[in-house]
This record gives sequence, structure tokens and C-alpha cells, in this order.
Amino acid sequence: MLFDQQSKSLWRLDRLYLLILMVLSGCSALQQPTQEGGQMIPRLQTFDGVYRNTPVNNPDMELLSLWNQLSLNDKIDTLDFKNAEIVLETKGDRQIKAIWLQGGVEKKSILVHGKLKDNYFVSRHSRTIIPIPLVYGHIANNQFQLWLDNDGQLHVDRLQNRWGWVFVFLAGVDNTSSYVYPKSR
Repeated sequence: MLFDQQSKSLWRLDRLYLLILMVLSGCSALQQPTQEGGQMIPRLQTFDGVYRNTPVNNPDMELLSLWNQLSLNDKIDTLDFKNAEIVLETKGDRQIKAIWLQGGVEKKSILVHGKLKDNYFVSRHSRTIIPIPLVYGHIANNQFQLWLDNDGQLHVDRLQNRWGWVFVFLAGVDNTSSYVYPKSR
């Protein structure tokens, strides 16, 4: 009987910790700042086009490629990222299909889910939660938003938060970064 009461208490305590962490990590979201030089985006099809895969400010950094930002990927791809172009095609009113083109040939594609909000396409959160009661826990959140400037360049703002704990020690990292990708055609 005593064991049952202790395990229920631990289970409740763990759920409380998890709830607190979810609330803390759930509060982080990409903000839509007032942008100067941004286009009015009346419909999602405005993003349709072909874009360079490498960012303007760091063309040699593969992890900063447009493909990695759209796929919320944090690892290096095997395809030639410098010579790739990314085609964005609207699919309905809440999806954009991203296609990796290499020499005019489609190598792979992904479907990105999100919604149009204040002249931004805001992706759906990609969350990972790993709870092990009172021992270990990990919460990760990834999200991006797209917007176009008046020159037709695609801007990607990416949010990454990570929270974790080992026993009762808590740690977290928040990172928001922005990249610019010129339109190819």
C-alpha cells in the first residue's frame, strides 16, 4: 500500500514538472516583427518560385541552406547544396511543396505545413518530448517563417528551443536566426 502511494506521488510530481516545462517551451514562438521593405502577401501563392539554396550572407555553410531551413534539418545532406535550386509550389491554403532541383532534375521534395499570418508563412511547430520521471527529460521545438522583401528575396526566420533536465538540473537554449535567399527565376 505504501509503495502505491509513493509511486502515485512521484507520477503526479513528474506530470507537474512536465506541465511546467511544456508551458515554458510552448510560450516560445516566432514573432512577426514590423518589417521594412517587406511585400504584402495577400495569398500563399506569392511564395511560388525558384530560389537559390545558399543564403546571401553565408553561401558556404551547408547547415544554413534553404533546404535545411525548410526541412528543419540540423544535419548535412548528401546532395550538392551549392548548385541546387529550391522550387516552392503552393498546395492548397496551408501547404507549400519544396522541391530540390539539381541541374533541372527533381532530386527530392517535402511538404511543409503552416499558415499565412500577417504577411508571413508560419510553419507548424515540430516538437519532440522525451520524459523519464525524475531522471531525464528533453523538449525540443523547431519552427520557421517565410517572408518576401520588395526585391523578391525569400527571408527565413528560424526558431529553435531546447529544454532538458537530468535529475533536478534544468538547462535550456533558445536560438532565433534569419537568412536571405535570392530568387533565381
